[in-house]
Amino acid sequence: MALEIVPYSGEAVGAVREFNQRLLAGGAGAEHEQFPETPHPGWLPGLELFLAIEEGQVRGGYMLRRQQFRAGGVTCTAAHYRLPLSEGVIDRRYAMLGLRLVRDALARESRLYAIGMAGWEKPLPQMLRRLGWTMEAVPFHFKVVHAGRFLRQIRHLRSSPLRRAALDAAAFTGAGWLALKALGMTRRAAAGAYELASGFAPWADEVWERSRPAYALVAERDAATLDQLYPPSDARFLRVRAAGGWAVLLDTQMENHKQFGDMRVGTIVDCLAPPESAAAIMRAAASVLEERGVDLIVSNQMHAAWRRGLVDSGFRVGPSNYLLSLSPAFSEAAGVCPADPPTSSAETGRLKPAPPGGVCPAGPPTSRAETGRLKPAPPGGVCPADPPTSSAETGRLKPAPPGGVCPAGRLKPAPPGARFDQFHVNRGDGDGPVHL
Repeated sequence: MALEIVPYSGEAVGAVREFNQRLLAGGAGAEHEQFPETPHPGWLPGLELFLAIEEGQVRGGYMLRRQQFRAGGVTCTAAHYRLPLSEGVIDRRYAMLGLRLVRDALARESRLYAIGMAGWEKPLPQMLRRLGWTMEAVPFHFKVVHAGRFLRQIRHLRSSPLRRAALDAAAFTGAGWLALKALGMTRRAAAGAYELASGFAPWADEVWERSRPAYALVAERDAATLDQLYPPSDARFLRVRAAGGWAVLLDTQMENHKQFGDMRVGTIVDCLAPPESAAAIMRAAASVLEERGVDLIVSNQMHAAWRRGLVDSGFRVGPSNYLLSLSPAFSEAAGVCPADPPTSSAETGRLKPAPPGGVCPAGPPTSRAETGRLKPAPPGGVCPADPPTSSAETGRLKPAPPGGVCPAGRLKPAPPGARFDQFHVNRGDGDGPVHL
């Protein structure tokens, strides 16, 4: 029987369990999540689960979570492409299954996005870049509240015996706190008025109506959607209402976490307001978490106003492996040019500004006669960038300018250009409602 991809049903639970066991036995368990051993995991509203089945054996699977977005001023449906798993990671006979899974998902919903993915070098973002998906990191911000606990527990920095000894000494003597203070990383947020809400209905509808026109891309965040994502019955979520908007927080005691050790970590998971209120809401959110006694506060935010609000509240920017990738159809809806699938590892969809009134080098020649030809750049336009200096740069895009053209393949009109920093994206669009 040929391999087919079908909705996950109760009869397949045993086969999914065997699939997970094969991944673990093959050494894939350290980096790959396990596929749910129930067709109704209840993690997030609207989850649809699909399995790749061959002769009764599960060889892979993925999830879709459809939701409404406001993209380019228009409401549209899109889906989160989540947790694609393939037996190809341990058995090369299924090496092409990952590609088949994403194509199956695109056939079910052309406007897809993937978020998270753990870094540019991982197989999923590498494959999505080759398929022409646009991609950008969602910036990571952090604020140290208790310097001693941070220095003793932050595993990313404690990577050698020498570093561990130095950080322990800095924590013991107070030198680490003084250094962090000099960098402005221990400054407490001075919050204005705020309140902790028990739920979002009905007041959050008015916030959604006022806020959505300001963002080039934003997932629907009306009161009904929010109470599904962050149920009033779930005591983990702190709902801060301030400055005409809101933020959702988590206060989590970590246990042997791969990055945060045993720290108590506060997370600003989700938020919404008009951009001019972002700084006040970030101050209120940070103040709530500081008063609760967390050691560290973290947040991934893409929109420029929310990032400025975090920095103004004493946050610093760290390396981010939390990536956002949009399928070509979703990129078009959001006003960003789709990437051109690279034909080699050296090719990218990155763009760079054209010189004033200048010309861009033409794309790779298709005949000897075309070698060295130049083509006019669109007004205020962009040219293909130089080859990347690292694999992490491959496939990243800058948006098309107003009235510009997409550089990939045949030229076509691009919609008015949207920048990634005009997108309101954070962990609430991924697994934030589930875990940090």
